[in-house]
Amino acid sequence: MENGHPAHACTLPAVPLLTSRELGWTTADVGMYADPPVCDDYRVEFAKPMIHVALSGRYDRGTRHRGRWQVVDRVPGSICVAPPGEFGRMRWRSTSDVPMRSLHVHLDPVATGGRPIGLAMGVRDPFLSAGVRALEQALRAGGPALYADSVARTLAVHLAWGPRSPAGQRMPRLSEQQVDQLTDYMRARLADNVTVDDLAGVVGVSRFHFIRVFSATTGQTPYQYLRRIRMAAAADLLRGTAQPIAQVALACGYRSPGQFAAAFRREYGVSPTDYRG
Repeated sequence: MENGHPAHACTLPAVPLLTSRELGWTTADVGMYADPPVCDDYRVEFAKPMIHVALSGRYDRGTRHRGRWQVVDRVPGSICVAPPGEFGRMRWRSTSDVPMRSLHVHLDPVATGGRPIGLAMGVRDPFLSAGVRALEQALRAGGPALYADSVARTLAVHLAWGPRSPAGQRMPRLSEQQVDQLTDYMRARLADNVTVDDLAGVVGVSRFHFIRVFSATTGQTPYQYLRRIRMAAAADLLRGTAQPIAQVALACGYRSPGQFAAAFRREYGVSPTDYRG
């Protein structure tokens, strides 16, 4: 944000709900907004690379760029990317009764290493989706700058060098065999403190490169993928054995039964006790 305000050329027709303004983040200015159901005409111009994510609601959004209107159906999870200096006009109309919420991520241009990024509407990019979800969660939790800025720098590099960048470089993917190797490795070490360095070593790539290609391949971060494997194993143990819940928690990498119960409820919507029946 510049002088405490988002890097737009004019006032947003939206109400800020939450911002990173007081969190000390330096690589990303992040804000969550309540959008009005109708906007007839709004001029936009961005001073920084910007990622816009629809969080809730559904609407038809038209963007006028270089004299032409482009209309896209925006649903939760829809992503648009705009480079610095991009300008045009925008309008939208809600097509559902669900309140419209959006996340705006303005990135430090320095983080792209001077590489240009391209305008993109309706982006389908698992890596980008995982990154903005991480920033949204950090914003809600008041996360530290160290974490948020690390995620933001990774997103900036991805936009500058990833498959949708003007450079046109195709992001490599893990092979099916490599994903199977990683899955087997995780399943064999459910109770261990598995690190990103460990996983990167399994497939022989650098830590930084591994995070990018893993998310691009699976649509999940390594931690999310491991957590779901642990939860699936926990469900099998709860239904198939009489082990105490505390023992199941330890077997699946959770030192605290309370932490395990909270994670299990997030995954399955019920407590371990209720799941076991």
